[in-house]
Amino acid sequence: MATCPRCTVPLVWLHTQAGIVYRCPRCGGRNVALAVLRKAGATSRFLKDVWTTGFRARSLSLMRCPHCDRAMASVEIVPAGRKLELDLCSYCQAVWFDVREFEAMPVSAPPPPERPLPADVAEQLALTQIKREAETRAVSDAIAGRGPDEGWKWLPAILGLPVEFAEPERRTRPWTTWGLAAVITAIFLATFPHLEQVIEGWGFVPRLWDRHVGLTLLSSFFLHAGFFHLLSNMYFFLIFGDNVEDHLGPLYFVLLLLGAHLFGSLTHAALDPRGDIPIIGASGGISGILGYYAVAFPRARIGFLWRFFVFVAFRWIHLPAWVMLPLFSLIQLLGAWGQMYGSGGISYAAHLGGLAVGVTAGLYVRWARSQPPEFA
Repeated sequence: MATCPRCTVPLVWLHTQAGIVYRCPRCGGRNVALAVLRKAGATSRFLKDVWTTGFRARSLSLMRCPHCDRAMASVEIVPAGRKLELDLCSYCQAVWFDVREFEAMPVSAPPPPERPLPADVAEQLALTQIKREAETRAVSDAIAGRGPDEGWKWLPAILGLPVEFAEPERRTRPWTTWGLAAVITAIFLATFPHLEQVIEGWGFVPRLWDRHVGLTLLSSFFLHAGFFHLLSNMYFFLIFGDNVEDHLGPLYFVLLLLGAHLFGSLTHAALDPRGDIPIIGASGGISGILGYYAVAFPRARIGFLWRFFVFVAFRWIHLPAWVMLPLFSLIQLLGAWGQMYGSGGISYAAHLGGLAVGVTAGLYVRWARSQPPEFA
């Protein structure tokens, strides 16, 4: 989704007789393709000056293109005696106008009015534009080669963890996510001196599922085997859980987490032949969060740092969440296949069960809210 380079809010489509214009509802800025400007009546001299100045620019703007996320070129021109400071994306061939700059553009004829098209025509144009944007993102986003703007995101990326590049906008603070993460961390620190005994006593053992009146199905969620196990799970939980909580609300968020954890534990019990080994960790529930996130926010961009040898960064790879879903599912399927033969120390079966709950819940919510599935 195209977002304002200043406000980071989604841009609104304006269907004009000259073509589609993207407008920010907050700051009033506009993103317009050069071809649309030409049809809108912009003078040939103005278009030539914008293109040549931007193409030869030695310095890049601090703003990034709303479509391809590349740094735009700063363009300073003086048409009709008024200085305009524009931003040009030479890759998308589009210009960003701040508020009132668009009206100052010299035109050879009055531009066509920005009036809404009939609903069926507007819908068809929107679908066509979505396909075009998807084709552009398939090239620019698949291997974008640009690191995150936030410096702290480099640390988890170096450790092999995914990073959010285009986080969905939140409306509320994720108090439930933060609270659960704090409780899980506190329980780990409190039990760490006697971790082995606690795991033996309160981990979920499939052959002894009714221990402590079945409470081990729940208590296993709050236990972790070590610091890296805890940190990796809490990273995924905090990074993706806040958006899912905002989308579902605290109550349904907790129900999703609980359902994914329980079904993941039961899937582990059904597929893993080692029924006397306790399993612990929140990863089954967190897999449900990941599955829901991919369905609810399919166009959110996830980045990975491609590493050469051990710690030498080679290139960033950006993929939309809907592409990550089948890749993650395939990894869990392969791991669960090996787990069925008693190999490995990670319960991929629990991940797979939790993931199934999350995807199912995401599809149901989209159906209940009359939102068709999105891809691209």
